[in-house]
Amino acid sequence: MADSDRAPVIVGAAQLSQRAEDPCEAREPLLLMEEALRAAAEDAGAPRLLAEADSIRVTQGLWEYPDPSRWLAERFGAARAESVLGMISGTTVQSMLSDAAAAIAGGERDVVLLVGAEAEHSKRRAKRAGAVPKRTTLPHAKPDRTFGVPVQWRDNPDIAAGLRTPAQAFALFEVALRHRRGEDVAAHRARIGALWARLAESAARNPNAWVRRAPDAEEIATPSPENRWVAYPYTKLLVANMVVDQAAALILCSAEAARRAGVPEQRFVYPLAATEAVVARHLSERIGFDQEPPMGIAGPRALELAEVEAGSLDFVDLYSCFPAAVQLGAESLGLSEDRPLSVTGGLTFAGGPFNSYVMHAIATLVGRLREEPGATGLISSVGGFFSKHAFGIYASRPPEQPFRHEDLADAVRALPARSVAPDHVGPACIESYTVAHDPGTAARAIVALRTDADERSWATSEDPELVEWLESEDACGERVRVREDRGLRRAPR
Repeated sequence: MADSDRAPVIVGAAQLSQRAEDPCEAREPLLLMEEALRAAAEDAGAPRLLAEADSIRVTQGLWEYPDPSRWLAERFGAARAESVLGMISGTTVQSMLSDAAAAIAGGERDVVLLVGAEAEHSKRRAKRAGAVPKRTTLPHAKPDRTFGVPVQWRDNPDIAAGLRTPAQAFALFEVALRHRRGEDVAAHRARIGALWARLAESAARNPNAWVRRAPDAEEIATPSPENRWVAYPYTKLLVANMVVDQAAALILCSAEAARRAGVPEQRFVYPLAATEAVVARHLSERIGFDQEPPMGIAGPRALELAEVEAGSLDFVDLYSCFPAAVQLGAESLGLSEDRPLSVTGGLTFAGGPFNSYVMHAIATLVGRLREEPGATGLISSVGGFFSKHAFGIYASRPPEQPFRHEDLADAVRALPARSVAPDHVGPACIESYTVAHDPGTAARAIVALRTDADERSWATSEDPELVEWLESEDACGERVRVREDRGLRRAPR
């Protein structure tokens, strides 16, 4: 049995949503953070833990507060708390929690507060009404610590290739997966629609979900005026929804500190193990788009560290920014796509508050684990253009060993890479593609190619006939010709 006093335990978890009738009266993210943390302390039955915090960790949002953790510390009277701001990535919540759990197990911390919040829905409504959303002005002090590495966009071959959004990047994986599975366009659209419809059903049962009406597979996968194309083959109902007003908070502490604060042990949820891996290569250098080998390293290793079999997991929440992430995540863990793969309903329906969805996933999992003593659950997270991965294993039973955490960047770095030929002109073969449907602009195909030397290159096209071809057939494997202007034309048959 692990040292019971130093075992990190989640003792408080809370989520909230606001739907202000008047967006100008909506609470700003800072106030939502405070409310969520106070609710998490009430959930633990130990409000005193807020003042005892020695670290307060906030995930960077769409807001511009320079050091929200310091403001929260002052509100709670947590005079000795370090202030931490997590950089933008879908993996930041899990990474900050893993770091906190390791620090608690090692005796460096006792009580850590984690929180994230967005008020993007009310902000956009207020701006449409010509109003300026209320925001507290904080001193321009830097936090004691920033967590994570900012994304570097300069000299990025993916951006140079024409990729602008995560939806476009993940769509490349989606199309390549479709081709590997041998599906035609209609069968693939029906399958990912059904996958997302199952998430929508989960969201309908989740009282904290943002969208609870459970659209069916056909509505989800079929483009319409209300469900426009975003990046083929993804419609609006197949992508993450960050236009929400939501907050979530967690309180993590040592079992000793929890007992001292009077938290009943049946409220304890134990982080067992975690892994993370930053993929150092750009998409252009990935060996292929029909697989994600870093997931196949980080996911199984987290289970191995926790001494848990994938088939024995009671609960799973795979990061669901786009269907490709769920499919490849399930594949990496050997899980069937037919089993429940989200405890919340996912980022489209439960809500994807920019940088802090995983806070909601863990908070939801905490409640489920408490309801089933002895149960285990897995949370996955993804960041960037499939450039970061993190996995966490949690249980409502005391662990047999101390919390275990591994950074697998070296193992991921050792994976093979593909050479890039950015200036290739001439014949090539289509590897994958998407069509960007940015509002107010012409549909733009972004095509990943393999040259005859098996290098990767890129091309783009706004030719309506070529766009129609790509969206109506599986064009992977087809021969094309790249022009000097980076345009594309089909090779004659």
